[in-house]
Parts: sequence; C-alpha cells; structure tokens
Amino acid sequence: VIESLGIIIYKALDYGLKENEERELSPPLEQLIDQMANTMEADGSHDEGYEAADEGLEGEEEKKTIATIRSYRDVMKLCAAHLPTESEAPRHYQAVCRALFAETMELLTFLTKIKSAKE
Repeated sequence: VIESLGIIIYKALDYGLKENEERELSPPLEQLIDQMANTMEADGSHDEGYEAADEGLEGEEEKKTIATIRSYRDVMKLCAAHLPTESEAPRHYQAVCRALFAETMELLTFLTKIKSAKE
C-alpha cells in the first residue's frame, strides 16, 4: 500500500505536465517518494542516477534515520521532522488535509458549473 501511495503521489505531482516535462521536487520530497515507491537501491542511491541531495550532507542524516519505509508511521515521522516542532505534526497535517479537501470541493463545484454551462 505504501509503494502504491508513493507512485500515486508522484504521478499526481506530474499530472498536467507535457510528456517531455518533469516537475522539480525538493530533495527531501523526492527522497520520501523514492523510499515509498521502493526506487532506492540497497546502498541508498537512486536507480535512475542523479540525486541533487548528494551535493550536500543535509540529506545524509535523514537517510540514516529511516532507511526503509515500512508503515505510515515511518512516513509521518519523516514528514514531522520537517516541522519546527514535531509535536505540531498532527494538527498541521490535519489542517493541510482540510485545506486540500476544501480546494477539491471548490474545484468540483467549478468543474460542475463549467460542464453544465457547456450543455
């Protein structure tokens, strides 16, 4: 399930881009998605070659913290580590999910209006 979620997130981020375009992801987000989608090699390197995080040491500690993602709890730990205070994570991510849901509902309403206007 974690692997499928990682793949879905990656595809969702690329949604709407032309075939020859690729979205630039921050190194921590790219690493998280790679770990979720199991595209990391055993030594921590990508199977596709270049990794921007290799240019510095910032990503090295994070790689050592959770080598493989085995559960949603591991994903949440990595995400919480990006907040100033990890204890804020549940409240912060609930607010993010609420905002995404609200945006989705607004988009659905908008698309429904467009569809009915065309008819």
